[in-house]
Amino acid sequence: MKRSLSNRKLAIGIPLTFPYVPSTFFDSFNIMEKPDYEYIREQNGPVDEMRNNIVRRAKRVGVTHLLMMDVDQIYHPKTFVALASHNLPVVGCLIYRRYPPFDPLMYKGTMNEYLLIEDFKQGDLVEVAATGTGCLLLDMKVFDILPDPWFKFTPNPDPERTGIVGEDFMFCWNLQKAGIKIYVDTAIPAGHISMFEVNEHTYKFYKKVAKVRKEALAEYLKSQQSAEAD
Repeated sequence: MKRSLSNRKLAIGIPLTFPYVPSTFFDSFNIMEKPDYEYIREQNGPVDEMRNNIVRRAKRVGVTHLLMMDVDQIYHPKTFVALASHNLPVVGCLIYRRYPPFDPLMYKGTMNEYLLIEDFKQGDLVEVAATGTGCLLLDMKVFDILPDPWFKFTPNPDPERTGIVGEDFMFCWNLQKAGIKIYVDTAIPAGHISMFEVNEHTYKFYKKVAKVRKEALAEYLKSQQSAEAD
């Protein structure tokens, strides 16, 4: 599925999931190095259908690659250049969840048995079973292998479980079943915009605070048990 770099034609697809576009996203998008590209924006409807419409429009204009980007991110200037250099069907950048525990969106395993990948070396290209869709560079051949709709909120495929599987994890699950590998370049981070920017430092700080709170609780319970024994 690899293509020559000189034969690539890029589209950048952005589903507008916010009622506004944060200036930090706008600034990072503007300074990001990128070749000529088709700009595809969707702004109405559920996010899964917006993503599908982006793919359909990308197919109509005949691009070879689609960079899916979300507006709640702050992108590294080398995002496209770095992801494209790997020449892979599906590769994303390192994004941390925007709410506690702010973990990296990289998982191994399979549906309903996903495990967080934390033991990675910063800078590694990591094969994952699932990741978010906030920044994915996709070879358009992927969308010829998988059926339309590619992104869809779906009831849990396990009949013994309840809940809805997000469009991003369902897409990754279908890639996995089709034998298409997914990678994350941990050398290229994207800050996740919340009330503040969520990144590696946020994640590590939260883990440190959680550890301190856990140790303090354990010490408190120990002292209470000692007091009751007396």
